Amino acid sequence: MIDAILARAAEGERISADEATALYADAPLELLGAAADALVRRRVGDSITYNVNAHLNPTNICVVGCGFCAFAVWTEQDERAYAYSVDQLVERATQLAGLGITELHIVGGMTREYDLPFYEELFSELKSALPEVSLTALTAVEVDFVAKVSRVSHREAFERLIAAGHDTMPGGGAEVFSPRVRKIIADRKAPAEVWLDVHREAHSQGLRTNATLLFGHFETPAEQVEHMQRLRDLQDETGGFQAFIPLPFLPGNTDFPYLPGPTREEKLRTIAAARLFLDNFEHIKGHWVMLGEEITSEALSFGLDDLSGTLTEERIAHATTVETPLGLSISRMEQLIRAGGRESVERDTLYRRVARDEVAA
Repeated sequence: MIDAILARAAEGERISADEATALYADAPLELLGAAADALVRRRVGDSITYNVNAHLNPTNICVVGCGFCAFAVWTEQDERAYAYSVDQLVERATQLAGLGITELHIVGGMTREYDLPFYEELFSELKSALPEVSLTALTAVEVDFVAKVSRVSHREAFERLIAAGHDTMPGGGAEVFSPRVRKIIADRKAPAEVWLDVHREAHSQGLRTNATLLFGHFETPAEQVEHMQRLRDLQDETGGFQAFIPLPFLPGNTDFPYLPGPTREEKLRTIAAARLFLDNFEHIKGHWVMLGEEITSEALSFGLDDLSGTLTEERIAHATTVETPLGLSISRMEQLIRAGGRESVERDTLYRRVARDEVAA
């Protein structure tokens, strides 16, 4: 039965949630990877994409307080707390633009001071200073928060953010949709239904978004697949997702330091199962800063076709005890892709090929 499911999935046929769970549990790792790899090669050949981007995190003060998060602090009295102004963020973004970035990834804590007018001003000022740089900003839970704080609907929040310069939305905040698991790791965070509704609204206004899964903590393989099923269903409805990003849980400095985090095999199984199950997602993106560089290269044979970005000044994952660099150079990113036996292609936020000499000019 496993061989038959793998053969169908490798051809791009849709498999059921039960079949995907069976593959995760019972398929030999090498065969699971081979099927995912065959599907990727059929779709994109040998090309693996990446982009040149940088992170801006306006504040680490957050009233939500998720147990899995090592980045956020509760109050401004915490010695680790910071909160940047619009002027400070634009100044830093201008400095980062000198590195040749094509995208700014903007996420952070949630606190009342960082409301809808703040982000309208920030996006407008960033677009004025850096019109050529795409703004991938605000997770669905952040959009929900700023809408509530500013007493507007999700629709109005997006209308105003898009008018200010919002280009695309990242996939964070999804964690795991399972209510059982969410109660353990993120009981104060907006529920799955809100996350999905915010992305539905974003898609209805033409905003392309990503989706994530935080795995390797308390969830089961069946709950992973259930999570992906809800994403696949929404993609069937809207077609607005660009990529799915499986994020391995990093236990260091969280409320769960006793957990081991996912093993190499669990990382590769999750990536491969996602590629085979999410038939309507164009891209499976690897977040190298959380996967680790070695496994990232290996995962290029297990279903990854995109390596996210160079991630200059990534802070959220690095608030744990992860030992990956704060960012990668273009040459190192391309080296990782070559080490995985593939051809590197720089892309922009919307997956269009970038000519680096034109960016430099």
